[in-house]
Amino acid sequence: MSDDPTPLAVLRGLVAQDAPLAPVHAALHARLTDVQRGTCSGRLPTQAGDGLLESVLILADFVMGVAYSSTLRAGDRIVTVRIGVQLLGRPLAGEELFGVGRLDDARNGVGLSSGTITDREGGEVARCLARNAVLTDDVAGQYGRTAPTWSNRPSSWRLLMPHRGEDPTRDGTTMIARPDHTSANSAGVVQGGALAGLAARGLAHSLDVVPEDFAVSFVRSVRPDGSPVMCRVVVEHGGRRLKVGRAELVDDRGKLLASASGTSFRH
Repeated sequence: MSDDPTPLAVLRGLVAQDAPLAPVHAALHARLTDVQRGTCSGRLPTQAGDGLLESVLILADFVMGVAYSSTLRAGDRIVTVRIGVQLLGRPLAGEELFGVGRLDDARNGVGLSSGTITDREGGEVARCLARNAVLTDDVAGQYGRTAPTWSNRPSSWRLLMPHRGEDPTRDGTTMIARPDHTSANSAGVVQGGALAGLAARGLAHSLDVVPEDFAVSFVRSVRPDGSPVMCRVVVEHGGRRLKVGRAELVDDRGKLLASASGTSFRH
């Protein structure tokens, strides 16, 4: 690993050594394949039985976050504030996804990034946007020194975020998950794409269709200690063609962790 402590140098070192950035990436085998200042590319193997939107959220958050991180100074890191996804294609379950992230604007400690997710033939699967904020703390100083090791085989999102369905009449809760350390990011907490997948799955469950238009805003991160995270969904419109829903992720004390919305339209 280079002695250069800047995020760009650390990220390039991870690419050169084929090392994972965080436990969540080690578990899912999400790999960085190239990093330049303000841009990056990566790939993610998907597993049969996982939802497409959940996998897209993991990869999109990864490449768009790294695109911004690559421009930061030593001692800085980013936290995801919001992710938006527009699904365009539906590759077969189990196919590998490829992502490219680009930093479009950065000012006052906030970056706006865009991303494109494609299948192995280069067909567009999703277009994405992310807003990230810069934090300065001791966690960033450990990047590249505490890199985890790859799991023996790629895990699936449903194992990364073990969950069960609930009767939606029970205070609106449709799913309960208990994330553990394998779903943590490089700051040691569960946030971003891994957490967003629970809201996406809850919406798909309640709307009975995968939303093609999905957006999530993050309020609090989750400690990976097995504590419950509840997904509560309200179906705002359940028409034959247009379906609109809203999801909230809360902890066991009712504190808001994330808020999401999803829309699906069928001809």
